[in-house]
Order: sequence, then C-alpha cells, then structure tokens
Amino acid sequence: MIWQTSDQKLAKEKTRQATKMSYVDAFTPQTAATYARRMVERETRGNGDQMNALERVGRKCGLTARSLRRLISGETKDPGISVFSRVRAAYLEYCARQIAELQHELEMEKERTADALDEDLLAQVQSLAEKVKKAKGRMK
Repeated sequence: MIWQTSDQKLAKEKTRQATKMSYVDAFTPQTAATYARRMVERETRGNGDQMNALERVGRKCGLTARSLRRLISGETKDPGISVFSRVRAAYLEYCARQIAELQHELEMEKERTADALDEDLLAQVQSLAEKVKKAKGRMK
C-alpha cells in the first residue's frame, strides 16, 4: 500500500525548506536588489527625486544610476559577487549612519531628561551598532 502525505504536511515541509538559508541563498540578485531598493526609498526626498536618489545611492555603491535601477527592477540577472558586496557594504554603512544618528538623539534626550529608559534604549542601540560593525567586518 502506498501512503500519500496530506497537502498540509507537504506545505509544512516546503515552508520549512524555504526558511532554511544557505550562504549561496544569501548572495542572490534579489537580496542585492532589496538592499538597493531600501536605500533608494529612504534616500528619496519627495516626488520627482527618485532619479537623484538613484544617483546618490549609486555613487555610494560604485554603480551608475542606470545600473542601480536595472538591479532594482530585476533586469540584471546575475550582478556578480563584486556588485553584491559593494551594494551590501553601502547598505551596512547606511545602517551604521542611521544608528549613529539615533544614538546622538538618544544621548541628547538623556542629557535633557536623565531618564533610565533613555539609558536602556541607548544600550540597545549600542548593541545594534556593534552587530552592524561585526557584519561590516565579515565583508572584508
């Protein structure tokens, strides 16, 4: 007798396999596009500024605005590890800058109010900054 597995069991197995991530999966064109898209979205200052944002982010990544746009839109099928590493390095640097700004704001608030909550938040942000620094160190 041949037992068939239920659709629910197959769905759970596929989900479990999909959530496993190998080092190969970490360096996909989609991941690089996601990093680039996030940076462009956050760099855009308003309506009509997307091309300027593409140029600014492209400079940080060592790419032209057109190359970056093609990466984001999926036209670049295999950007290569060098492009991926430049985009990821720029993304981690962007994250580090955002964390530094948040640390500065929390330090100013801590001086103003001397609140224990601010100290806790500052410690958590410092921990996050260390994680980003560690990730940047692994890139080299």
